[in-house]
Amino acid sequence: MVVTAGRSASQGKGRKRERGTTLFVFLCVLPALLFLAVFLYYPIVETFRISQMKTSGLSEEVFVGLDSYRKLFADEEFLAGLRHVFSWVFWSIVIQLPLSFFIAFGLTYYSNRMSGTLRAIFYLANILPSAITAMLGKMVFAPNYGILVTIGKVLGWKWLASTDFLGNPKLAFWSVFVIATWAYSGFYIIYFMARMEQIPRDLREAAELDGASALRYAWSIVLPDLSYAIRICAVLCTVGSLKLFDLPYLMTTGGPGYATVTLGISLYRHGFVNWNYGKAAAIGVVIFVLSLVFTIIQFTLGKKKDT
Repeated sequence: MVVTAGRSASQGKGRKRERGTTLFVFLCVLPALLFLAVFLYYPIVETFRISQMKTSGLSEEVFVGLDSYRKLFADEEFLAGLRHVFSWVFWSIVIQLPLSFFIAFGLTYYSNRMSGTLRAIFYLANILPSAITAMLGKMVFAPNYGILVTIGKVLGWKWLASTDFLGNPKLAFWSVFVIATWAYSGFYIIYFMARMEQIPRDLREAAELDGASALRYAWSIVLPDLSYAIRICAVLCTVGSLKLFDLPYLMTTGGPGYATVTLGISLYRHGFVNWNYGKAAAIGVVIFVLSLVFTIIQFTLGKKKDT
């Protein structure tokens, strides 16, 4: 009886300790949960709600259901922005990520005293404010005083001296994309380098003993080891492209015409220029859904490759 009573008492103390631990953990997590609820989940739900309303943000809300979405897909600016973000996603993954990978591999594989300096130089563009990056981009591509135009004049290349990169609808997108690649690749380079430096040195030495070249080592050892890191960067690249706003807006304001307009620029114009909050919220929902779909697809494909 005494033993049974002792066990019951110890079990009771254990349950109280577990309840106390659970309560303590809940209280520690509660501020983060409240922060997410107020600044993340509520805005998402409210965006979905407003997208079904016709309102300027100050006027009375009128329920219109899915009418805002129907009008979006008949809106030339929105459709242009949708095409451009799909192009931006594709070319970012095809150009920015491979370029970042090979630069990171070169700095890691051929490491020397300059590697740290070069790492800082590549990352410098990533920490510059978007306004400064856009200003530098306009200095490069400006039609009258730009760096490229000046080079064309000095070398006597009339085709280069007379080209308006940001004013030509066929060149504006690629001009902005070049600056974006320079600005955003620094993050991916540092991320890839950090992961490459975790690969055991023994693997490289074994590959060299087997006569493997640098490219063979990169393809057979480094690339498979970085598969998850590449997947993360692809998701970041995709989501960043879908919500892109600052760089193209500061460089071209979405022009000429709709040549560089993005979903972010279209959202801004509908919401804060035309004061059509319902339509702007609908664009926000489209960006959210596309980001979610692309993320699920990329991680699903990545898991299938892993298995």
